[in-house]
Amino acid sequence: MGVNMDDIIAVHKQVEQTLRRLKATAERAREGIVALDLEGVIQFVNTAWTQMYGYKGPDDLVGKQISALRTKGRMKTDIAGFIDKAVQKGEYAGRLECFRKDGTPFAADILMVLFNDDGGKAAGLVGFTEDLTEQEHTKEELRQFRSRMDELVSRQTEELEATNEQLQQRLTELEQDEEQLRKQAAELTSENKQLRGQIRKHERAKDELKLHCDKLDQRLREQSEQLTVAATKLRDETTRRHRQAERFSQKTEELKAAGAQLQAQIYELSTTCTDSEADILKKSDSFEVVVAPADDEKSVLENIFRHNIELQKPQPD
Repeated sequence: MGVNMDDIIAVHKQVEQTLRRLKATAERAREGIVALDLEGVIQFVNTAWTQMYGYKGPDDLVGKQISALRTKGRMKTDIAGFIDKAVQKGEYAGRLECFRKDGTPFAADILMVLFNDDGGKAAGLVGFTEDLTEQEHTKEELRQFRSRMDELVSRQTEELEATNEQLQQRLTELEQDEEQLRKQAAELTSENKQLRGQIRKHERAKDELKLHCDKLDQRLREQSEQLTVAATKLRDETTRRHRQAERFSQKTEELKAAGAQLQAQIYELSTTCTDSEADILKKSDSFEVVVAPADDEKSVLENIFRHNIELQKPQPD
């Protein structure tokens, strides 16, 4: 049975298409990807891997030994052991210190996978490398941040403890002040009660005094009215008595004049009368005009009238 060349060409094209798809996929990956044969010769690297190690492009690395990226000591201790473990186990992962082309070290996580040919024999290795520089930088920043935070927290803790101690001391002082205020409030409350009691007593005394003053005012008004009435009566009585005294004085003068005239008439009669008439005149010689204290001129006139009648009565022989 002969080999059909068309089939071989078709398979070859299919493999090439598959490799192109795999290469395109590898180029889009963020991880560095490298393919090695069992001798450690680089068969393929993607752009991410070359940039990671500081090379311009895949052409600078394809066909070269992986040992070119390591010193002999590093190759023996790092890469050789890593490859041996991957061949033995089928894959191996770990963290290695890698070096860029300019010698700058960087940490990387590496996964090495063994792949076989169609016969099941080991054909080579594929390595996946993740640059941990940014991660380490982030970790370092995080560590520094944590250190600063720890320092800040420690400092703030000390400040808070000092502040808390001050607050506790202040709280103790406030509690003491509050206790003193409570005592003062109790004393003020007691004094307030006493003061209120005294105020009530003063108010009662004030009310009683007002009532007493009102009574006194009433009595004073009544007495003032009585005194006013009495003064009016006294003034009227004084006026009336003064008028009576004037009239009495006038009548007295008139009676004195009348008495004098009467005496003169009696004297004239005595010179011309008989002995009996003379006796009468003798009696009349003892006549005096007596002005009795009378309340009015009517009583005075009545007294004079009666006395004249007595004189005019005939005397017995």
